[in-house]
Amino acid sequence: MPRPRADALALFAAAACQSPSADVLAVWLDAAVDEDGARAIQIYDAGERRQVELRPTIADSDAGQVELGVAPGGGGFMVSAIKGGTVWIDLQRGTRGVIAKGPWGELAENASFSRSGRALLRGLAEGAQPDQVLMPIASVSTTPLWLGAPATEHLGARGFVRSAADAPIVYWLEEGGTEDVEYVDGTIAAFAYPSEGSRVDVDTLVPLGTNRIHTRGISAGAFPSRIPKDSLRGGWCTHSLCVTPDGDAAIGISPALCQVLRFQWARVGSDGESRPAREIDLPVGCGWTSEPHLLAALDASHALFDDDERIYLADLDRGSWTATPKLGSTTTAVTMLAANGGRTMNFVSGDGTLIRADADGIEVVSAERTDCTPQPPITSPNGAWVVMTCGGSEAIVEIDQPAFSTTLRISALGLERFDGLAMRALAVDDGGNALLYSYDPDDNEEVPRGMFVLEGGGHLSRVDELEPTPEPFGGSTTTYFSAQAH
Repeated sequence: MPRPRADALALFAAAACQSPSADVLAVWLDAAVDEDGARAIQIYDAGERRQVELRPTIADSDAGQVELGVAPGGGGFMVSAIKGGTVWIDLQRGTRGVIAKGPWGELAENASFSRSGRALLRGLAEGAQPDQVLMPIASVSTTPLWLGAPATEHLGARGFVRSAADAPIVYWLEEGGTEDVEYVDGTIAAFAYPSEGSRVDVDTLVPLGTNRIHTRGISAGAFPSRIPKDSLRGGWCTHSLCVTPDGDAAIGISPALCQVLRFQWARVGSDGESRPAREIDLPVGCGWTSEPHLLAALDASHALFDDDERIYLADLDRGSWTATPKLGSTTTAVTMLAANGGRTMNFVSGDGTLIRADADGIEVVSAERTDCTPQPPITSPNGAWVVMTCGGSEAIVEIDQPAFSTTLRISALGLERFDGLAMRALAVDDGGNALLYSYDPDDNEEVPRGMFVLEGGGHLSRVDELEPTPEPFGGSTTTYFSAQAH
């Protein structure tokens, strides 16, 4: 176990000289409500604090039950009424966009960003067609577009949308299976949408290619030693299918053992139509219990897999593998964190070990281990830093203060451990500066008390007293903040 840093007890002294900041956008909602129903949204943007007023202007919207979300990349944020519309606020361009009731009918409760942060997506209400409303937000125009379901293989089939992590491309996929065993069963269709800096210059949704694909569902609890990858646990490749960061391909687990399927919409035949998914055998012998399972597609040629003991990087075109043993104790879960537009994956264990993988290889960043009962870890946009917070540290029992816990920061510099106030991490920038908030585990561990910045040099300072008190948002979930590093 690594020893606490020498400056651990000085961690909560204010940093000297200039006010510390993290290159992070964070938003939260005031608990206080004006007489006319308006309330303030507070904005922390790279060290600057400001606010905007939330006042219902869309039919059926109210300021009571809302969802907040910061776009990947921190360019702006959305405010979404659970029973109303969604408003996008672009802090870089100074523009806004709205998704409201339209020709598509009633909206579903939740809105989400595409993985690239270039679009907002909102589904339709239960019982409606499996369509989505897509609003480009990295474009001059933020006019909502109706992403209608293409022709499906099965009558009455439902579908879902998966987006590329570094391109304005989305896939509509025909869904099969149950809540526990999900897979793609039928139509796969790729679309481009408007975005600045796109390779494809479009001003509306444009079909790129369509065909059919059938993946093999794997039960969420069937392989407890594998890295979580299903939708129930927030995985990257749900329904046994991954989209590459540039959106050129989708890679899925084949119904055949030890085989994957690769659909590329630009791979066309003499008729100009997209060809069926190509079958690619995995370059190792395996059986039903030892077959490596798909984790991520880094590009059309390189994919990540895991079995009970190892993480694999496969070159699908060359038929070659590299592998690294999983680190950490057998009782701690491993979390996969996407970075660098989905081209880098960090694998962090509950006790602080870190493995990093990209198309060039797999490396052990830090093999140091420490006691930790972790909250969900976060990574910087470039993948160089991982931060997570722990509770109930046995290493500081001599302080005899149950309100104290541990913050871990992991990078090529090793594992840094800071023992002090109970914290939760919001976001960390590419310089290792992390934005966190404190809470009192002896009172109500869900209620934020103050906002802090842990600087790259190891000093942590309070930067906001969070007055007035933040309000939970997001429907039934207890969420106070949404944050992303720039």
